[in-house]
Amino acid sequence: MTPAIHDMRSRDAIFLMMVLVASPAVHAAAPGDETRDAASRPVALVYRGPAACDGCAETIARRLRESAHRFRVIYVGPAEKLKITPAALAGAALYVQPGGGQDIPGAAASIGRNEMRAVRRYVANGGRYLGLCMGAYLAGAQGFGLVAGDIDAEVGRPGSTLHGIADTVTPVVWRGKKRWIYFQDGARLPVAPIGSGGTVLAIYPNKDIAAATYRYGKGRVGLAGPHPEADQSWYRQNGLENPDGVVPDLAYDLIDATMKP
Repeated sequence: MTPAIHDMRSRDAIFLMMVLVASPAVHAAAPGDETRDAASRPVALVYRGPAACDGCAETIARRLRESAHRFRVIYVGPAEKLKITPAALAGAALYVQPGGGQDIPGAAASIGRNEMRAVRRYVANGGRYLGLCMGAYLAGAQGFGLVAGDIDAEVGRPGSTLHGIADTVTPVVWRGKKRWIYFQDGARLPVAPIGSGGTVLAIYPNKDIAAATYRYGKGRVGLAGPHPEADQSWYRQNGLENPDGVVPDLAYDLIDATMKP
């Protein structure tokens, strides 16, 4: 028998509460203080599943924990204990869709129509969505529908310096300063309507938008076509070097901008 919807929501809410009050440092000298500290930190739900690439969820999870917000990260997805439901989202400060492959419709199908609808309502009611690479593509009409229209690839765009989908490093202008960033077939983001509260964080050399935030209902959407969260292992695995060095400040800036009131 299929459980009633309110039963499933209650179960997810109870599971989320159990995760929040649990502390990994139960044997520390002051477990009560550490448990209270962990429970007081904002929750970021990070998707982990077939719509994300191997290691992408874990990489952004580390950046979220290290950020000024000190997020408590909980993975959600089809094979995770916690699913993407209204009850799970209700206890979160942020939902994160990491990078993935090149199949946008396939990624959307693997997440699920009901799950995407739940995220869309969550953001409309004041939640936050962070999308990286595939997560940025999925913010468009083919996925969560959080920004207007489909989101296109930067590769092959007029004046683009990016001509293939292989992993590479590209310059961008991030808040007026030239920086280098990890790129793998990332998105060109749309221009936010004037007066909508959108903010451009970074542009590619051809002035296409590389990272930005948008308003959706009462919530905010933060997107990046490239991968500001990439760590040293990504560069090493693909024989790449970043002229700036591998530093996480751009990832932190994107997170902060997404969480802005």
